[in-house]
Amino acid sequence: MRRGPASATVSVETANLSAISGFRLSEWTSLGFFVLLSGFALLALWRGRDRAAAGLALWAIAFLTGIACQAVPVDGVPGLSFLLGGWLFLLLGRLGFYLMIESTVGAVLTPRSRAIWRWTFALSLGVGAARVLAGPVIFVVTGWAELYRPAYGLAVTASFLVPVALLVASYRLADSILRLRLRWMLWSGSIFVVGIYLNDTSLLGFPTTTIASSVMFVLSLTGFMYAVLLHRVVNVSIVINRALVYAATTGLVLGLFALLESLIEHTALGHGASLLLELAVPLALGAGLNTVHRRIEAWVERFLFRHQYRAEAALRGFAHECAYITEAPALFDLTVDQITRHSGAPRVALYESTAQGYACVRQRGAPALPWEIVANDPAFIQLRARNAELDLNDTQSALGADGYAFPLMVRGSLLGALVVDQRPGEHYAADERELLFDVAHEVGMALFALRAWENEARAQKSALQVQEIKAQVLAAEARAQASEAQARARELEAHARESALLTALSALSAATSK
Repeated sequence: MRRGPASATVSVETANLSAISGFRLSEWTSLGFFVLLSGFALLALWRGRDRAAAGLALWAIAFLTGIACQAVPVDGVPGLSFLLGGWLFLLLGRLGFYLMIESTVGAVLTPRSRAIWRWTFALSLGVGAARVLAGPVIFVVTGWAELYRPAYGLAVTASFLVPVALLVASYRLADSILRLRLRWMLWSGSIFVVGIYLNDTSLLGFPTTTIASSVMFVLSLTGFMYAVLLHRVVNVSIVINRALVYAATTGLVLGLFALLESLIEHTALGHGASLLLELAVPLALGAGLNTVHRRIEAWVERFLFRHQYRAEAALRGFAHECAYITEAPALFDLTVDQITRHSGAPRVALYESTAQGYACVRQRGAPALPWEIVANDPAFIQLRARNAELDLNDTQSALGADGYAFPLMVRGSLLGALVVDQRPGEHYAADERELLFDVAHEVGMALFALRAWENEARAQKSALQVQEIKAQVLAAEARAQASEAQARARELEAHARESALLTALSALSAATSK
């Protein structure tokens, strides 16, 4: 070793890595780790839509760049520059990792707790930066290599421990939907941090540390990939739904059909087969492969999309049954409850048309939407004009900019709207939006029928009241006529008595005069 004009001789023990059991596995797992990390980077750059996706991209790209810089085979000042540059990128990757975790649990954090976690992360990142950046420079200048000791490796790992601790602290406060996503993030992040700690401290010695850490990296990134694609922990607009899988299975079955037909034609039938036999073979293959196709689709439905299938079945069942609800308040309650439960939306609101505009009859979730909205709100204008789902982004509506509005349209009249917020870090797929549109339409039909029934009931009640009033008037007229007849009878009787009295008086007067 040369340091300036001085030189020193040191002993180095070499080892045949190819002879070490498991080291070849470490090489393959390291390759898998870099492939997965590259896939993360491309996925987040290509389809990322929020801060969590930006943090994911920063973490993956900076981590890959840092590893690449440290692997450059140069010595001297260029080698030191690449070493320090690699550590700068690796520290930047830690910042991206924290940004991804904080954005994922952002709804749970209060402003005060967010500030505390940020300062804690900044402190741990600063301590790690001092160890990995100042350590090589101090060693080159003074020869003091104390900071290179494995005991100081925890200072570098601490900046990864803070976001994992943030996941643990946020898990208790999260709702059931967010907990499922945080659970996958927590397990994957914990495995990744353990691998980083082993790599930073060489706790198990070489090459056991290399093998164990590489395996943990692959396991953790596999968990992260599962969480991103299926549980949408970051906002990447990639839809993995049944239509995509069914199209793939259909293509696979068709390809298998073409292959089998070609093999049978060239090996068994030959060129001298009859036309009937040539027609019968494809029909038999088609019938057999059709059964295989149905079984594959049933398997996919049962195992891959079980939760989605059950949720959609429940919503379709409610859409069919809501027409038999007999009271409007019960219809409102069940609509909001079913959609919240089976769509996973953090906020659902139902609006109904009034004389002044649109009133919120039910809502669940926070923050609360306005209870009254004018008729000429931009969102409701577009709903009346198009009778289609409406993405609230850039509508400048009082309903906000996050989520979708579905019209309750019947016979060209907008009875109201169903407002559904986006799930955290996730867009609704096209088939999910179509199902919510169908549910809103059926709810609108049920509401229209209930209001018509209520109007008819009120009309019948009014008719009965009118008939009752007429009967009361006729009875009053009859009583008045009877009273008038009685009065006339009494008057005639009085006249008769008066005439009789006058007659008697006249007779008495005549008798007296005689």
